[in-house]
Amino acid sequence: MSKTFLLPRIIFLAVFSLAGNVFAEQTIKYMGTVYASPMKHLMPLGNGDGVLITQAAGIAAMSDASGMPPAIFAINCAGMGIEKPDETAVSDFYCNLKEDDEDSFDIKGIVASSAEENKFDVIGGSGKWKGASGKGAFARVFESEEGNKNVFVVEITTP
Repeated sequence: MSKTFLLPRIIFLAVFSLAGNVFAEQTIKYMGTVYASPMKHLMPLGNGDGVLITQAAGIAAMSDASGMPPAIFAINCAGMGIEKPDETAVSDFYCNLKEDDEDSFDIKGIVASSAEENKFDVIGGSGKWKGASGKGAFARVFESEEGNKNVFVVEITTP
């Protein structure tokens, strides 16, 4: 193979491999607010504890630092845990945040009624969120029988 033919190939492969790395992964930090209406079911246990089953549905507004208007998501969550006689509870939960018919992402975490801040992991998604991963935290700023308000911060990495 001649040097004049080999050199353009090497340059092409070098540029191609660098371009692949530029577009490989992107991590963006988002902030948002969730308004949700919970449904709770408590199954009493003989030891005084109770099995707590929760579901929540609502909306989430999420934005990054770009200055663009926030994206609106439908949010659905389900969780299960233990509630103690003093009404403190710890539950595992899963949520789906759906932006549109094609794009949604999923989170899982543990929520403790005694914690000021609860943490969660991004565990994948669909559409533009396919293969998403990341971590986040939320804090409840308002709670009643009719609904609650949470604020959150999450860093999401997409492939």
